Amino acid sequence: MLELWPRPHDGPGPDELGDPAVSRIDLHLHSHASGVASNWWVASLGLGAATPESTTSPEAAYDLAKTAGMDFVTLTDHETVAGGLALLDRPDFLLGEEINALFPDDGSSVDVLVYGLTSDDHRALQELRGNVYQLVAVLRELTLPHVLAHPLFAPVGRLDRAMVEKRMLLFGLWETINGARPARQNRTAALIAQSVDGLTLRYLAAAHGLPVPPHQRIAMVGGSDDHAGIAVGTTWTALPRVETVSDLLEALRAGEVRAAGQHGSVDKLVHTGGRIAAQVVADGGHTAAIADAPIGRLRDALPLLALLPTPQVRRVVEDRYAQHLASVLAHADSSLGFFGVAVKLGALVEAHLMLAPWLGVSAYFEREARKAGDLARLMGHDERQPIRVGVFVDAIGSTHGVSTFYRNVAAAPEGDVELTLVHAGEAEHGVALGSIGTLPMPLYGDERLAVPSLLQTIDVIAGNEFDLVHVATPGPVGIAAFVAARILGLPVVVAYHTEFGLYARSLSGDDMLGDLVDLLVRQCCDHCDAVVVPSRSTVKAMALRGYQVERAHVVPNGVDADLFRPDRRDDALRQELGGGRQLLLFCGRISREKGLEPFADGYDALRARRDDAHLVMVGDGPLRAELERRFGATATFTGFLHGADLARTMASCDVFVFPSQSDTLGRAVTEAQACGLPAVVYGGGGPAECIAPGLTGLLARPGDTDDLIACVERLLDEPWLRVSMGAAARERSAGTSWATVRAELDALYRRLAGGVPEPDPVASPH
Repeated sequence: MLELWPRPHDGPGPDELGDPAVSRIDLHLHSHASGVASNWWVASLGLGAATPESTTSPEAAYDLAKTAGMDFVTLTDHETVAGGLALLDRPDFLLGEEINALFPDDGSSVDVLVYGLTSDDHRALQELRGNVYQLVAVLRELTLPHVLAHPLFAPVGRLDRAMVEKRMLLFGLWETINGARPARQNRTAALIAQSVDGLTLRYLAAAHGLPVPPHQRIAMVGGSDDHAGIAVGTTWTALPRVETVSDLLEALRAGEVRAAGQHGSVDKLVHTGGRIAAQVVADGGHTAAIADAPIGRLRDALPLLALLPTPQVRRVVEDRYAQHLASVLAHADSSLGFFGVAVKLGALVEAHLMLAPWLGVSAYFEREARKAGDLARLMGHDERQPIRVGVFVDAIGSTHGVSTFYRNVAAAPEGDVELTLVHAGEAEHGVALGSIGTLPMPLYGDERLAVPSLLQTIDVIAGNEFDLVHVATPGPVGIAAFVAARILGLPVVVAYHTEFGLYARSLSGDDMLGDLVDLLVRQCCDHCDAVVVPSRSTVKAMALRGYQVERAHVVPNGVDADLFRPDRRDDALRQELGGGRQLLLFCGRISREKGLEPFADGYDALRARRDDAHLVMVGDGPLRAELERRFGATATFTGFLHGADLARTMASCDVFVFPSQSDTLGRAVTEAQACGLPAVVYGGGGPAECIAPGLTGLLARPGDTDDLIACVERLLDEPWLRVSMGAAARERSAGTSWATVRAELDALYRRLAGGVPEPDPVASPH
């Protein structure tokens, strides 16, 4: 008598290959006896009407299964047992078949794997394909073990709760690890199957008007669902050690089985498609169709790719893609960095076309995974509570304001939103993407932007199961994330923190280039689900340039009020910086777009009138050397400062002056105010929204340098006003914490990614 496990094990579990107490069989395996493709993804290769379902001969499938360590072998060809009949003389072979059957009440269909049947059984069962209830009734009468293949796969539309509950009633064996299906779909099927008990089944039978089934639980099996001989035996069903096919069938009927092995992957499915296409090419058929098919870009390489193991197929194609892309990047205009590549869009598209098979299958897998997640929640099995957001930032380790913004946001306390920073570089901050090449960083000539692989970007998004993608910067990492998210069908938030068109125009002196950059950024903003901007003035400026601002959400900068505070003022440092004079502070990038050239004229005029003021410039940039020569002893340049050093320097100054009209907000304004400094900025721009005019600082007329200097001079001459404004600035800025910023973003993320289907009226007692 068969010795049964006292308690069946469900799920992948450990690798049991080589365990003498366990028998193994790949319960889902195809051969070329399946004939012309009916499978969704084989048919979608676009190779023509006679594309084969499988390229593996029955004999080869058997040999591959044995080589993979399977103790028993079966074939489950679509609607035929012809391939299996050729192997019946082998004592460890089990005749099987995959039957597609319809639910007459809702029009959906299921694939049913049947084992231990005869040719007569096959013919009788084929007559029942139009009614799954009749088919299952006959299978039970014949005591033929039968499995619901890939239980949550719906060729058309989506499964609802009632559909799943009927499948629970009809099938006591579910395939919960299918080697061609997404892991999340498999896991969700296992989660639902594990929830079933006799009470639940009785309740559902009454609710749906169906007979109480003979099974009291759902047991779980696994199969590779292999069509091209590349994954045979990598997914299997384990059962207590048996010696004969009869005992194996008994174990299946008793549900003494468990699923083990690999879930499906994009790489496996693409490789399968490539091998089938290679066989079509070798047979001399459908060559014209292949040229237009998604796999067509790899046509010349198909014979080689068909012979390689699955991991090497991707590696070869990615290397070719990387070489092509690197060639495009090498000829980019170094003076404009990534913007210089914009004129080479055709070459960029060409480089990515060879990835088309992976991109298409990735998009499909992501849709199926999301449907599985929705279904899990619909069934009352919420796999995970947090909303997962990937924030993609170029040059995360840089001192630019955007990277600092998102590092602070990520460090803020988490609630029900899990935020992951993704970048290309060191893994110190979040998840690091690899780099195919680099480009000069616009406005930061001494730094370079890493260019990631689009395929790896997709892998990171799918592998982390992000519900939403936030594009923080429109550089190579951000654009790769935008494209990847659109391919995968995920919601996208685009951040507009910088006037990129204005910067490109200022840097190059080319109005047309500025317009082109603005157009590219606008396309991203106009084709996303929400745009995060730092100020109301930014929204107005975007609207004037033709942006669709209906999706704009104002999320201002935060400030660490514990780090930036007035009591860090250091009299010794004040003496070192300015020799006892009143200190004017500028903090930011020392470059043309910050309005520093006209400001320099105004400061020179100020110093010509009085000697009691001294300028402290914190930061670095292309104008630093020129301004150092010009200002001489009237200014101190510190370079970039961070953390406590920056806070101590800010608190030790007297007036913060910020002449930029291009900044969308100006984080340094808020930090200086938190240190108790009144600020002088131009009206009409983002920095103006950081102050309360007349209370925490002064607004100068936009672009009027004389008025800006006049405001500065007023604060120098009226110390009581400077002190009162500084105190008010500290009090006002203390309320703009990073926790508040994070809460605003989280609310937006929840709204965009938190949709859950409403449950059906019929529900289980659990």
